[in-house]
Amino acid sequence: MFAALLGLAFGSFLNVCLSRLPEDENVAWPSSHCRTCDHTLAWWENLPLLSWIILRGRCHACRDWIGFRYPLVELAVGVCWAGCWIRFGADFFAAAATSEVDGKYPLMHSVTSLLGYAVLSWLLVALAALDAEYFWLPDWITLPGIGLGFLFTLAHFKPIQAEPFAYFNGPRTLPQAAYWSALGIIAAGGLILVIRLIYWLVRRKEGMGLGDAKLMAMLAAWLGLSAAFETFALAILTAAIFAIAWFGVLMIRKRFTATGGWGSIPLPLGTFLACCALTEIFFPNWFWTEWSRIFLP
Repeated sequence: MFAALLGLAFGSFLNVCLSRLPEDENVAWPSSHCRTCDHTLAWWENLPLLSWIILRGRCHACRDWIGFRYPLVELAVGVCWAGCWIRFGADFFAAAATSEVDGKYPLMHSVTSLLGYAVLSWLLVALAALDAEYFWLPDWITLPGIGLGFLFTLAHFKPIQAEPFAYFNGPRTLPQAAYWSALGIIAAGGLILVIRLIYWLVRRKEGMGLGDAKLMAMLAAWLGLSAAFETFALAILTAAIFAIAWFGVLMIRKRFTATGGWGSIPLPLGTFLACCALTEIFFPNWFWTEWSRIFLP
């Protein structure tokens, strides 16, 4: 419960950042206010999630629509942080009670998992919201995110026992872990760059932004290369399904031009990547597992 409430509070602060930073405004001053009429919010108008419900999504002063982004971001961070506590909190207490849990460095592993994935989920919610609203994946989130993910990998490193062919099962030393993590970061970002180049050569226009490449590199830094590739495949699939469904809605409402097509609908790929990456935190490699179980003998 405490993790969920703390997540709601940090989600509320994240909403302030998402509203002000794209406009180059200070996140600390002035105090929270309506973006339309500058009405300063009272304490009861600034309660995470609850105030939006009480106000029915409208400003108390001017009755202007607040928007769904505010409660969705707060709820997403609250749910993610509660999920991190449920998923990794038990390991934390077990590691604090015994030195036999989770290998050689139990307490450090449990702490880095709990705090690290909480930070990652907060960053992913921010990127998902920014790309959905502004088609923008800012460097001041993705680039530090890559660095934090690299450090997280090293702090979370657990050496593989020396045995025949153990090198191919995973790194045995910290320098090896750093090498493979850096290689994964380059490979994940390079995948988007190659696709971006091919698309430009075929259609002579950009299909993916550089922000998507940096986000993929960030996912590889935190989750590993295989999880980043799985996230990419799932994001492409869900984005295609969404585009087809949205194109169908527009066609029914006769709001789409005859020269267009579902493939020409602009989509925030970063939003799909971030949302799909959140599932990898709590259910690693679930997509390939389910795909193999259904389609492979």
